This record gives sequence, structure tokens and C-alpha cells, in this order.
Amino acid sequence: MLILINSVLLLILFVALGWLAELTVNHIKRLGAILKIRLFVFGLLLGIITSLPELSLGINATINQVAPLSVGNIIGGVMVMLGLILGVSILLNRKIKTDGRLAGVIPALLVTMTPIFFGLNGYYGATDGLIMIGLYLGLVAYLYRLNRLDHQTSLHTAISDRPGQSIILAISGTIGILIVSHYIVVITVQLLEYITISKLTMGLIVFSLGTNLPEISIALTSWRKKSSELSLSHLLSSSFTNTLILGVLAFLRPINFNIDATYWLTAIFMALVLICFAWFYKSHKKMDRREGLVLLALYILFVVINFLFE
Repeated sequence: MLILINSVLLLILFVALGWLAELTVNHIKRLGAILKIRLFVFGLLLGIITSLPELSLGINATINQVAPLSVGNIIGGVMVMLGLILGVSILLNRKIKTDGRLAGVIPALLVTMTPIFFGLNGYYGATDGLIMIGLYLGLVAYLYRLNRLDHQTSLHTAISDRPGQSIILAISGTIGILIVSHYIVVITVQLLEYITISKLTMGLIVFSLGTNLPEISIALTSWRKKSSELSLSHLLSSSFTNTLILGVLAFLRPINFNIDATYWLTAIFMALVLICFAWFYKSHKKMDRREGLVLLALYILFVVINFLFE
């Protein structure tokens, strides 16, 4: 009976999540038009805001001495965003245009990969945390300067000039997404409590999906609203924001975890996804369905192999 009730609640929450994501994307687009600010900037801000579930889970995992759960969640989140979500988003959009320039993409992907390098000894300390925080801040400053100098066009749409209302509704929608996502994760954990897998794998597979529900919802809604550029910048921003989250957690309290086959598999697949992302971003200044299928296939293979190694 409890399983049935939780399943119905999940369905209701997913419907609410979709509605809130649509509200948020609509008003982010309106703000971009009113203020003549590129969607890339909003994608960056949205990446920070929608990473709050990872921070919340990480703090709770650290307090309850299950830090490997948070590590798996943060690292696995990159696979979810650039493998699963981006792959599906490209398939739905048929193609996503890019500028083909790697000047901003390569530094972002390198910062995204840094948690793997710092974790090779099975430990994240305060120094590691400060370096990751510094790398994130340096990257944001670099990307801001790069996008200012590019003088690229801002979003334009026929709307009334009412920025105050759009700001309130965009913030309200984002907060609503975070709250609904939190309860979806809580209910999902209750449904999966009888499944016996390691904390790292639980974070990699289960929690990385749950805490990235805001990204999933916004990516799908961006597709429906023909704002694939917001989806791309948002997913990339959320990916390297995970480095900031892990840096903050490591600075607050050192994190110890076991280096095993799961960790090495994750490192290999994460490197493959990031390399493919860079290659696809540059090639023909677009990502097409075949490339989306490759990213999605890498994520599915990653999940299957991880479960086989359990």
C-alpha cells in the first residue's frame, strides 16, 4: 500500500515539476529579451541555482557520515547532464547549434574533470576544496570576459516590458523546482531502500538522477520552447558547478572514500563523454542526432557496466 501511495505521489510531483520548469524557462527568456542579456549568462546563473540539491545532499551526507554518497552524486551528475540529458535533448531537437569555438568549452570541461584528478588518492581535503573553488571562480571570470568580448546577440522576442514580474516568477519557479525535486528524491529513496548497492554507486546512479531533476525538466522544457541554446549552456554550467559544490564540501569537512573499480570506470566514462562533447561542439558548429545518440549510449553503457560490477 505504501509503495502505491509513493508511486502516485511521484507521478503528481513529476507533473508539478514539468509545470514549474515551463514557468521558469518562459520568464528566463523574457528577462533575456527585456534586459538584452544573452541566454548564456542566464544558463550560468541557472546552473548555480539548480545545483542546490547537490549541495543540500552533500551537506546531509557529510553530517550523516556517508560522504561517498555525495561524491558519487556529484561526479555521476556530470554523466547524467552531458550523457543522458544532453543526449536526449539533442535527439529531441534534432540538432543544437554551437559557435564551434573551443576557447570557452575546453577550460569548462577541464574544470569539470578536476574532481576525478583530486580524488585519485581517495581523499578530498581542505586544500583540494580551496583549489576547486578557485578554479571555478577563475573559470566564471574567464567565461564572463570571453562572452563580453564576443558581442554576441541577445535574445529577442515580442513581449511587454515587465522585468519585475518576470524576475519574481523566474525565481519562484526555480525555488519550486528545487522543493519538488527534493521530495521526489526523498520518496525515491524510500522506494529503493531495499536495494543493496554501495554508497558510491547509489550516488552515481540513483541520486545523480534525482538531484538533476531540475536540469532534466528545464532541458526538456527548453526543447519545447525552442531554446536549445539555454539547455546547452545550462547543462555545461551545471556540470562545472559540481566542482564548486564538491570544493565547498571538502573545505567544510575532509571526505574519504574507497578507490575501486566503480571509481575507475566512472573516470574513464567521464573522460570519454567530455572528449566527445568537445569534439561534437566543434564539428560543423552543431550537435546532431547521431552525436546525441553517442552521448546517450555512453551513459547507458556506464550504468549497465556499473551494475555488473556491483
